[in-house]
Amino acid sequence: MKRKWTFIYNLTFQQRLVLGIALLMAVTTLSLGVAGNQLAKNFLLIRFGDRMDFLAKYLAANCELGILLGDKEMLKRLASNLLAEEDVVEVTIKDEKGKVLAKVQDKIPAKSPQRTIAPVYLTTASENLVFAKGKRQGKIIGTVEVAYMTTSIDQLTTQLRNRYLILTLVIFAAGTILFLIFTRSLTAPLANLIEAAQKVAQGNLEVRLQKGSLPETRKLATAFNTMTQALQESRQDLEETYQKLIQEQALAEVGHFAVTVAHEVKNPLGIIKGALDILKKKEIEDDVRITMISYVEDEIKRLDLLIRDFLDFSRPRPFTFKQTNLGDLLEDIVKRLQLEWAPKDVSIKITKNLEKAYIQADQEALARAIINILKNACEVSPKDSQVTVSLSDQGSSYILTVADNGPGIPDDMKNKIFEPFFTEKSKGTGLGLTLTKKIIEAHMGQIDVKDNTPTGTKIEITFWKIDS
Repeated sequence: MKRKWTFIYNLTFQQRLVLGIALLMAVTTLSLGVAGNQLAKNFLLIRFGDRMDFLAKYLAANCELGILLGDKEMLKRLASNLLAEEDVVEVTIKDEKGKVLAKVQDKIPAKSPQRTIAPVYLTTASENLVFAKGKRQGKIIGTVEVAYMTTSIDQLTTQLRNRYLILTLVIFAAGTILFLIFTRSLTAPLANLIEAAQKVAQGNLEVRLQKGSLPETRKLATAFNTMTQALQESRQDLEETYQKLIQEQALAEVGHFAVTVAHEVKNPLGIIKGALDILKKKEIEDDVRITMISYVEDEIKRLDLLIRDFLDFSRPRPFTFKQTNLGDLLEDIVKRLQLEWAPKDVSIKITKNLEKAYIQADQEALARAIINILKNACEVSPKDSQVTVSLSDQGSSYILTVADNGPGIPDDMKNKIFEPFFTEKSKGTGLGLTLTKKIIEAHMGQIDVKDNTPTGTKIEITFWKIDS
């Protein structure tokens, strides 16, 4: 018994697989050959060539009287009755001299039809007109020509083809099952390799692969075990390096944050201190005092806004979503901003071609995000220019577009405008667009810089629809 299995044991995986496929193909071909032969036999048995000959003879037997009397209407009716038969496309009745006495036809076929001709005999009443055996006797007084198509044959061919396909699939499925059973012992080493690879992917580098019975699997197991051992040895060094990088990145972010906060807080405090020094003087005029107090109030508001931005960035408040008409919200925002920017000679134009644009939104947060975008557009636009806001329906989503006439965004800064603390303004935390992006994404939306040229920038925000 051991000698019998030695040959299979020494075969490689590829050789075993080829052997299995060869057996499958042999079984499939043999089965399809037997089935095809039987279907071809049945196909030949149901041929209707004899049926068309029978119909032609039957019509010839009934045309005798009409030909003798020269009754063309009668012959035409008989021909029309035969034309009603399936696949018959033309019936022609001629006299003994070949003159056409009646001819009826269906629509002209696309290809040439098959034809059968039956003679019309002058018979006696005692003769069997259709089923007479042997050679017919009597005078031929005319002919009947029947043209027919092989439509039913085509339909039968299609049916046989479909059955053949189904049978092929059944045989293939059965062969595949047998093939899978046959190759189960071959795929076991691969299954072990996949399981081991998954464990390694999950972080377990203690896994070692058992060597299989195939030469390929033995080599693969050796290479796999060597790889996992090398990974295990290098993991500790990698983790130490990674921890150092994390610490350095954290220190860099803390330093950046501290510098930004110190810079943003220092300027307002300096202005407040200067204003307070002036207010301490008794001889200052009332208008100067009022001006200094307004400076203090403005800088306090600026510090309050700065603190709120940092708090929102580090600890965002939870959103309260409800069904919101985006078009109405946008109109309200634009009306408010028009009042602010009209004195600065920057107009805001809104266009929308839809009455309803419902989304799930936190109105306060979403309004703040849109206002940030519009304010940035207004700030970079020159005087006597226009910021265009449009809302459109794109089928599965609503698209909100804000286009300005500013100088555009440099290409090297295009991907940085949504990063924390990035700003080109002399006053600002660089958190406005970062918070805006976080709010848009919290609303399952997407914000992108679409068009960016020296004559303007176009910001596009996508909101997915909900059922209204």
